Parts: sequence; structure tokens; C-alpha cells
Amino acid sequence: MGNSRYTSNLQVRTNGWKFIIFGSVMLGVGAVLGGVVGVLLFVRITGGTAVPSAPISAPTLSLGVVGTPASSMSATTPTLVPTLGTVANALLPALATTTPSEVSAAAATAVTSQQLFRIVSAESQARFAVSETIPLGTAVGTTDQIAGDIIVDFIAPSNSRIGVIRINLRTLSTDDPDRDRSIRCCVLLTAQNAYEFTDFVPTAISGLPEQVSIGETVSFQVTGNLTLRGITRAVTFNVTLTLVSTSELRGLAGAIVNRSDFGILNDAQNMLDYHGVAEAVTLEFEFIARAVPG
Repeated sequence: MGNSRYTSNLQVRTNGWKFIIFGSVMLGVGAVLGGVVGVLLFVRITGGTAVPSAPISAPTLSLGVVGTPASSMSATTPTLVPTLGTVANALLPALATTTPSEVSAAAATAVTSQQLFRIVSAESQARFAVSETIPLGTAVGTTDQIAGDIIVDFIAPSNSRIGVIRINLRTLSTDDPDRDRSIRCCVLLTAQNAYEFTDFVPTAISGLPEQVSIGETVSFQVTGNLTLRGITRAVTFNVTLTLVSTSELRGLAGAIVNRSDFGILNDAQNMLDYHGVAEAVTLEFEFIARAVPG
């Protein structure tokens, strides 16, 4: 009888500990699942939609006769601004040796050597690519909401211009709707109107050839200020541009930036939250631009 009572008491104590351990495990699992569900609900609610708040457009450029060389562009000189002085300086050397009609012809040639092109949003694309470890692979986001102007000077390429390139980041789309909501909610913050659009403002162009011909592809670099999440950094894009005709351009611009430079998923801010996203992000603009009637 004594042994039987002892065994029964021992089983009660053992079962009690089992219940405590099981309850603790279930409580932990419930907390984790509750946290995950809470995060997913937060992202779904705050991620909003990819619907743009307004049609895409960018500050426009205007044609001129003489402008600042492209190599010394600045954010404060986004357009070609001819003045009476610059026009006179361009024409005065010819006055001593040419007739008035020849001077007029030279002026007309100077004007028509430049052509204004505008990016066609429906036929263009802005995109990013970044390596992920969770899940393993490369995340690629794309949008056709890109706008901007380009002025090409066929006679003096150094007088060519690239205007502000504007992109609607809210409309970026990957192969995963949940990732898209997370990008809008917590990564690029584009669900907020203040961060919906980003601008790349060119400040310098280098590597332009001395001459260009129709059908030719040229390579050069464009440096400018890129703003993401309210943070602006200087970025240099490598550009290849094909002069398809006097009425069409095709181009590809690419650069690699560090996401942490723009405060994106910084580990210090995420504490122990491992996001599984690489530091280097590839940015590309692939565009078609067509001539704007004068």
C-alpha cells in the first residue's frame, strides 16, 4: 500500500510539471503567432495601395541657343537660358566676314541643332534589384511611372541637358503583394504622401563625345542628387544612350547605392530584427524619349 501511494503522488507531481511546461510552450507559441499576425495586420493596414495620388510628371526643360556646358551643370541651372549677351557673343565673330543673310542662317542652324525629348512613361521603366536571404533570391521592383526631359545638341553635345527625373515609388511592384505592402509601409514609406515621389536632380554630365550621329550609341556618366525617404545623396549613373532618330532616344542608366545611406532597413534602427536584405541595391532607368514638337 505504501509503495502504491508513493507512486501515485510521484505521477501527480510529474504530470503537474508537464502541464506547466506544455502551458508555457503554448503561451510562447501563442505570443509569437500573435506578434506575427499583428505585424501582418499592421503592414496590410498601413501599406495602403499602389494607386498613385497624381499622374506622373516632372519639371520641363526649354530649348535655348547657348547654355552652360553640361560638365558644369548645377541644380540651380536646370534649363538652357539664352541671353542677348550669349547670343551676341556667338554671332559677333561672324559679322565681320559674313553677310546679314549668312548670319541669320547660322543663328537658325544653332537653334535647330538642339532637340527637346520627353520620356514616354508607358514605354519606360524604373526598377530596383536587391539580394534577399529570407527568402533566398533577388527581389526586383518595377514601375512605369517615370518622367523627365532631355535636350540633345547634335552639333555640340556638351550643351546637352538632362532635367529632373521623377519616379512614383508608391507604384513599385514585385512578384509578392505582401512585399509590396511592406515596401510602401515600412521600407520606403511611400504610403505616405511625403515620400511617394522621388527626384534625381542631375548636377554634372561627364564623358560626352565631341560629336554624335543618328543611329549611334554613346556612353557617359550623370551625377546628381537622389532623394529617398527625405534623405538626399549624390549618385552617379552610368548611361548608354542611342540616338534612334531625330525624334526618338532610347537609354539605360544604372547605379549601385547602399540602402543604409538612405536610412533603409538600418540594423541600428531595427535592433535585433534581421531583415535579410543585402546592403547593395541596383537602380536602373530604362527609357524611351520622343521629340517634343517645337
